[in-house]
Amino acid sequence: MAKKIRKAFTTLLLSIFIAIIIALVIDDIFSSTLGTWWDPVHQFLSIVEGTFIAVFYTYLPTFFYGIIIINFVLVAIFIPAYSITPKHRVWGTIISVFCSICWVIELELTMAWCAFGIIGSPEWTIASKIILLVMCFPLLLVFLFFASVIADAGSFLVDLVKERHEYSKIRYHIEREGVKKIVHFDMDGTNIKSIWSAIVYVLIDDILAKEGDAEAVSRFIRSSFLNVIIQVILHFSFWPRFKNMMYRFIGVKIGRDCLISQYARFDLLLPNLIIFENDSGVGIYTNLIVHTFQDRGNLRAFLYGPIRICKYARVAANVTITPGVTIGEGAIVAAGSLVNKDVPPYTMVGGVPAQFIKNLDPEEYRIRAMKLKRFENDDPVSFDETSTGTGPETP
Repeated sequence: MAKKIRKAFTTLLLSIFIAIIIALVIDDIFSSTLGTWWDPVHQFLSIVEGTFIAVFYTYLPTFFYGIIIINFVLVAIFIPAYSITPKHRVWGTIISVFCSICWVIELELTMAWCAFGIIGSPEWTIASKIILLVMCFPLLLVFLFFASVIADAGSFLVDLVKERHEYSKIRYHIEREGVKKIVHFDMDGTNIKSIWSAIVYVLIDDILAKEGDAEAVSRFIRSSFLNVIIQVILHFSFWPRFKNMMYRFIGVKIGRDCLISQYARFDLLLPNLIIFENDSGVGIYTNLIVHTFQDRGNLRAFLYGPIRICKYARVAANVTITPGVTIGEGAIVAAGSLVNKDVPPYTMVGGVPAQFIKNLDPEEYRIRAMKLKRFENDDPVSFDETSTGTGPETP
């Protein structure tokens, strides 16, 4: 019921806004020919236009001064809160997420203020305003995207505040299976009913930091910002060198001459656990998943492990690779496969789950390596200094 009310209220506000814009256009063009019956509407629109001019145009400098002051305040709060998060996980995360939400809201308000400033400007005609607003239409998509980010982070923050007292009550132990780690949670004696809880997410931050598997203080804040970057990579970047540079920036470890095809999806929670050795590659719509939550029966656990694509390995389109898997040197994974265990070097696998298909000839790769002068003395993971997520390659 509440959802229907919110939807109806939003639709009503949007309809009123569109109706006023249309009425302003009609008043500007046809007011002299509409007769006396239009006079009350004309007076109302004059008040509306005067309000727009006063609020969104005359006081525009005041708005931007306010933005600068708010930014100084948020920075002064965010930096100490983020720095104390390793010792005070719950309140540090609450304050940091709150400041992040404020920044996104500030961005949304700035975009809306600029749009209304265009509408309220007395120096432009209605036709000019409409043309400019139509040209700025792509910004509406950006506005809606960040509105979604606000809703997502806001719901996380509300849940975290509600569950904050449960943090110290949750117990856990870590089970190791090769390179994979399974964190088992004991929630008896708490009010937490599911592992998919905000407070568990914060506890995982602490566990990852203690295990040395995460370089960020708050995975939620980092993942939220990385989601913005990943959308740019997925939809607006095509050239492999630029994509590799962006993936390195978010933490993925990428060697030389790697090909990451369009719409390949990487785990944003722990991108630093994804490793591409030299001359490796993955196909379109590949999914590299380094973590998973398990909540069934008495099992409540968080499993994670690195994914390594060794040199000369090729992963075809629509392949899903699960945590802790290594694709061996020169191996090939057929399209549409699910890889849930290591693939030996110089073999082809395929299927769901992936099974052995045939052996490959290593000599073909050795010949290529000799031509590239990369053989024998080549380090298995010879990354540049910048391949750890700090920026682009050094020439």
